[in-house]
Amino acid sequence: MKEICIVLAGCGFLDGSDVREAVLTSHFLEESGYRTVFAAPGIIQKEVKNHKTREVLSQKRDVLSESARLNGEIKELKEITGDKILALILPGGVGVMKNLLELDKEGNILKVESQTKKIIREMFRRKKPIGGCGLASLVIANSLNDILDSPLTLTIGNDARVIKQLENLGINHVIAKPSEAVIDEESKIVTTTGYLGKNRIKDFALGIKNMVSGIIELTK
Repeated sequence: MKEICIVLAGCGFLDGSDVREAVLTSHFLEESGYRTVFAAPGIIQKEVKNHKTREVLSQKRDVLSESARLNGEIKELKEITGDKILALILPGGVGVMKNLLELDKEGNILKVESQTKKIIREMFRRKKPIGGCGLASLVIANSLNDILDSPLTLTIGNDARVIKQLENLGINHVIAKPSEAVIDEESKIVTTTGYLGKNRIKDFALGIKNMVSGIIELTK
């Protein structure tokens, strides 16, 4: 069976992965004949939010357990190896920034969560495709920045501050429509804006579909 791994950072766009982006990614993969393998790191969430009031709650939740809300058949990310999967895709969501990256008080990125960084670098070295929605582009860029021979070409939406973070890494940023995907054929990385900017679901659904199509084409 042709398997592609979707990496989750929890469940819910404010403190985990964006549920819509994750479900749409899985849908378009299965529609194309590929089996989805879900995985997440076994770490504690940086914060837990009430998604209605947006207040921070004094709870501790595990990223792997929270990610299992999307699909109970989930693996811990450290179990995933590049020789077993065809491609890797990271949905976006604010929780991707908070759980898969370590930030300083000013919001500057210090490092990437170790399990996430390891599998992204392994896939890159094996020349296997990597996909990202929205803020996941920051995770991909920061995982690969020190091993690149040439700059990556990615999209992350149109937020000037976030774009600056990518450009500070030497990344070529492309401002794309929600319905579009940006393909870096040399690095085998495909990105789309996802929900960033409060895009309409019909628009970013098409962007995710185009991202998945680009990933599949790069596996051939």
